[in-house]
Amino acid sequence: MFKPDEKLIQEIDAWIEDNKDAYVKDLARIVAIPSISEREEGKYPFGKNCGDVLDEMISLASEYGFSIDNHEYYCGSLLVKGKKENPKRIGMYAHLDVVPLGEGWHHPPLECTMKDGFLIGRGVGDNKGPGICALYALRFLKEHGIQLENDVQIYYGCSEETGMQDIEYFCKTQQIPDFNLVIDTNFPVCYGEKGLMRAKVSRQMAGNLVSFQAGSVVNVIPAKAEAVISGVNLQEAEEALGSMEGISVAQDGANVKIAAVGISRHAAFPEGSINAIHVLAEALLKSGLLVEDAVEIVDSVEKMTADAYGEGCKIPFEDKESGKLTCVGSVICVKDQKLQIQFDVRYPVTVNGDMVARGFTKNAEELGFEVEIGELSAPAYVSLDNPYIPILGEICDFVQGKHYEPYTMGGGTYARHLPCAVGFGPGIPDAPNPFENGHGQGHQPDECILADLLFKGIKTYIITLVELDNVL
Repeated sequence: MFKPDEKLIQEIDAWIEDNKDAYVKDLARIVAIPSISEREEGKYPFGKNCGDVLDEMISLASEYGFSIDNHEYYCGSLLVKGKKENPKRIGMYAHLDVVPLGEGWHHPPLECTMKDGFLIGRGVGDNKGPGICALYALRFLKEHGIQLENDVQIYYGCSEETGMQDIEYFCKTQQIPDFNLVIDTNFPVCYGEKGLMRAKVSRQMAGNLVSFQAGSVVNVIPAKAEAVISGVNLQEAEEALGSMEGISVAQDGANVKIAAVGISRHAAFPEGSINAIHVLAEALLKSGLLVEDAVEIVDSVEKMTADAYGEGCKIPFEDKESGKLTCVGSVICVKDQKLQIQFDVRYPVTVNGDMVARGFTKNAEELGFEVEIGELSAPAYVSLDNPYIPILGEICDFVQGKHYEPYTMGGGTYARHLPCAVGFGPGIPDAPNPFENGHGQGHQPDECILADLLFKGIKTYIITLVELDNVL
């Protein structure tokens, strides 16, 4: 049973109040770097921007007296040794890479804007802000002379958004902590994550469909899609499509370009989204402008993107532990005269991944596609019987002043690559969003988070490190 140390709580509150401005300034330094992970050869495995952001975090930590080890620019780790002879180790995991900036921002994406209590900028919540929270938790302990019995290690990754090769490298080359907190979720405790499948389907282009393009990363539902068709003049296209909501038409050389808009969200949390790929495919079919095999191609695209829960791909799995499977066709393009679509699938924790892959492949092949299954990652799950979970929940309730239930989710974090790992804040499930639908969430324009949630995150992590140190 967690019993707060009132003197310690007062010291934490006073210290956080004194350091709020410093926190925002430090976060702004990290947000300013467009650290979009892009696989490269050479010194920077995920691109120079990811190298730069890790260098900046190393510099920031050094200013507070900490040393971050650079693991060949795959990731960095900050280790504070405990005073026990044979200490156990607590791990905290954050990532410094972000999804592409996207369009439609009301505020500068590479600045840390404070407005009405919210911090706005790419990565403030996902996941640079929490990464600074972890550093500040260690700062507090250091500046107050609190040395724990056990080790604490903070991990800073550089490719969480693009396949997690960073954590795979770390697990192969470094000691893995005994208990792991992935600070890339909501409080209180995420004890399970759905399995993850990534797939690519392709088929030969035909008819008068010249191109079809949308999306840039597979885990983001696209808000914009464009197609080019030949053999049609602008007037014909306007007459066929002009009355359709969310559709626009423009001349494109000798061809016509049709664009569709949707509402972007993270592919694992599709509620409230509108996939622009489906909007465009449906409009093209209704227009009557497609000829020959282009009709069949676009009809197949429309079917596979018709919903976000696997019905259109014939894999509508569901369980009581984690809910419905999600399946999103999120990136589409033409390459080597083939139409390619990438899919992001999150399947329930009790479902076999091979069964999902087989069902997806069978349906796609029946629709005329060649199929390539990429990542097939098993679900992550820690039993609620784990003795640390109630402690974490009680600390969250104390700091938030409200009870939240442990949960499972569709999002994929480092937890699926780690033993004994749970998601642990700093968001909350009922956090407010000051923006219209399609803005304000992680992976959306105007990504934001209440500054107070980050400050409460610092407080929660300080208390948690102290409490876990007592029971490890």
